[in-house]
Amino acid sequence: MTNSKLLAVDGAQVAYRIHGKGPAIVLVNGTGGVDAHWGGVVSKLAEHRTVVTLDYSGAGETTDDGGALSLPMLARQVAAVATASGFERFDLVGHSLGAAVAVQLASESPDMVRSLVLVAGFLWGEETRLKLQFELWGELIRTNRAAFMKLLTLSALTPAFISRLDTPTLETIMNDMIVATNWEGIERQVELDLKVDIRTQAPTVRCPTLVIACSQDQVVTQTRALADSIPGAVYREISAGHQGYFEGGEEFIFAIDEFQKERNAQ
Repeated sequence: MTNSKLLAVDGAQVAYRIHGKGPAIVLVNGTGGVDAHWGGVVSKLAEHRTVVTLDYSGAGETTDDGGALSLPMLARQVAAVATASGFERFDLVGHSLGAAVAVQLASESPDMVRSLVLVAGFLWGEETRLKLQFELWGELIRTNRAAFMKLLTLSALTPAFISRLDTPTLETIMNDMIVATNWEGIERQVELDLKVDIRTQAPTVRCPTLVIACSQDQVVTQTRALADSIPGAVYREISAGHQGYFEGGEEFIFAIDEFQKERNAQ
């Protein structure tokens, strides 16, 4: 990550970056996410948009007091970064945990969020399957980080994508991720995953919303329920695993472009 700026928000030093020029779009990562996880999406969007990316607490270059995380806290970080970047209104894209943060912000600050795109999001972290998964993540983060990275790779990417890589390449990627990961931070984010509950906030969202599910997602399987809970939300599926914008970047960008065209035509 380069050219980061730092912004003080509630005692945290939040790192963020600004790319391109044009109408503002803010990208909010999922658990443990950093800019690199978006693949080519940032540069593609930045051809015609001002893209704002940030590391909310627990990831990347952001530092804080190490305390427990909450959706309102992270939503304040996103809002503060957008304002510091010069934007009072913006389109907002959230992935997985970032989708919950985005819903929180759109619910509590509707005047700021022009539209929402929610990718592989979920309503409730204590849904039976998700709870089991997040608890396993937490246990492996504490006891066997290499095993956690293998599990995450297997569940976040499609079998076809992984099989295209040879074993040495895949091992290098996973080892690099082990070294680069903020383990204390990702543990705090997984603890927040378990506490996510936006079943009250989602029905209050009033901005145009696109919910994108990843048809081969093995991490979040409840994205349709998120779409059904938001009034008027448009639901689309792309052929990819949980990190759909990474594997299926072109299809992801196409879905966003079509959504924006439909909005402009109304």
